[in-house]
This record gives sequence, structure tokens and C-alpha cells, in this order.
Amino acid sequence: MDNQSSPAQLLFPMVPSTYCPEGTWSDVLNSFTTLYLNNGTVNIPGLNQITPQQIQTIQQNVLTIQNQLDAVSYKTGSITSITTGIGSYAVTFPSAMPSSAYQISVYFVATGTPTAIPTWSVSSGTITTSGFTFFANCASGSNVSSIVWSVYNLSVL
Repeated sequence: MDNQSSPAQLLFPMVPSTYCPEGTWSDVLNSFTTLYLNNGTVNIPGLNQITPQQIQTIQQNVLTIQNQLDAVSYKTGSITSITTGIGSYAVTFPSAMPSSAYQISVYFVATGTPTAIPTWSVSSGTITTSGFTFFANCASGSNVSSIVWSVYNLSVL
């Protein structure tokens, strides 16, 4: 069948109206699968134009991307003991980051509508592969109940 200009298709044999197997549900399902689903075909236009070398290249590219994604380091945690005013918070990772060149994200969780906006900054010279220290100004009225931090290293991408 030469229909390479048509859209992708799943083609299966017609199930005759006389098809009526007997037995348990698993017997019926296995019979249907064996007779009809296993004999189906997939028609993808243009697939016959792809060489084995191109398929190997695509597989290698997918593997490379997967390895890069696997190498992304990400850690997160939360702090629930909050100091009103300026507090210092030391974060220690359960396992080291591959380098100290990671991005840090901090956000505040409030129990109600804040009347003061909290702020944070990293303590100079404290970013290491095992953690960091930051200051947070949780002024009275900020209603901060916890601080959530995240670090990630995207340098492998």
C-alpha cells in the first residue's frame, strides 16, 4: 500500500461478527490480542526514508539528552523555625552538589495576608557544595510560617 502522503495510521484486521470466543475473561482477551492486535500494523508516512544510521543517531541524541537531564542536581527543603526580624538560616544538603555554582530560590509561606513583605539575601562567601547560609527579614506582620528553599545546577545543559 503506497500511502506515504497520508497521515499516520494504525491498521488492524477486521473483527468478524462471528468472533465469539469462550472461556474466562483472560482467555477471551488473550484470544483477541493474539488474533487481532498482534496482527496490526503502524503506517508512518516517510518512515521508509529513514536509514539505520539516522535511527542510531537519533537514539544517541536521546541518550545524550537523558544523561544531561539525569545530571541536573536539584535539592529542596523548608525551614519552619522563623525569627521575627532579621534571622540567619544555615542550609546543609543531605548530599553534596557537584559544584558550588548553583542557583538558589527562596520563597516565603504566609499564614495570612501580610502587612509587611519579607526579603532574603545570601550571606557572602557561604555558598559551598554542602550548603549555604542566607538572611531573611521577616518583619512583624509578614505572617511567615515557613521558608522554602531550592537549589539547582543546570550547568550540564
